[in-house]
Amino acid sequence: MKGAIRLGSIRGIEIGVHYNWLLIFFLVAWSLAMGYFPQAYPGWTSLVYWTTGVIASILLFVSVLLHELAHSFVAQARGLPVRSITLFIFGGVSNIVREAENPRTEFAMAVVGPLSSLVIAGVFYGLFLVVPNKLDPLAALLSYLALINAFLAVFNLIPGFPLDGGRVLRSIIWGATGNLVKATNIAATVGLVFGWGLIGVGLFQILAGNFLGGIWIAFIGWFLSSAAESSRQGTTVQEYL
Repeated sequence: MKGAIRLGSIRGIEIGVHYNWLLIFFLVAWSLAMGYFPQAYPGWTSLVYWTTGVIASILLFVSVLLHELAHSFVAQARGLPVRSITLFIFGGVSNIVREAENPRTEFAMAVVGPLSSLVIAGVFYGLFLVVPNKLDPLAALLSYLALINAFLAVFNLIPGFPLDGGRVLRSIIWGATGNLVKATNIAATVGLVFGWGLIGVGLFQILAGNFLGGIWIAFIGWFLSSAAESSRQGTTVQEYL
């Protein structure tokens, strides 16, 4: 885990956070404390806004860790060693030693991530329902975590590689054609198109005056398109070798 702070291990999987995670942690806490919570729940003190924002940011990344653990546990159950999980600026990544050897394993490893996020969202929403006062910080925190985990589940189901939905798409095409390279090329192309689309949306937002939000959306699009192309090239080379 180069460039990462080690937090411990779970079932032999090293858990760490990359240094750039500190940046996104602060940005999430700041945006919640200065934007989301004051607009949705006016009347709190600055201390309450910041405390709720920091706790929400921590629990968001705990949710991301649980999402990645779901991937890793399925991989281990299918005989694939998992070295580590690293939280970084875009979420988390599981360092699985090798790719799935068949479409069924690929499908199971991919689909469990969004499903776990949906379960987490359901748990937070269920807790939100039992809070008596829906306007207090606890209810706001639970509501936000339910919403953001549901969003993460939907976002990851987009059928563009290397998102989980893209891996699901690749496993289906792989199973239908028996050709991993072809399946990867198709899923990666969808990922590239989606990444370019986000870049376009980000540029539009910048021109519309939302500079920070536009930069962030475009940056995510660039990251996804780069990851899709890199994964496509890596899988193609591996298969030919």
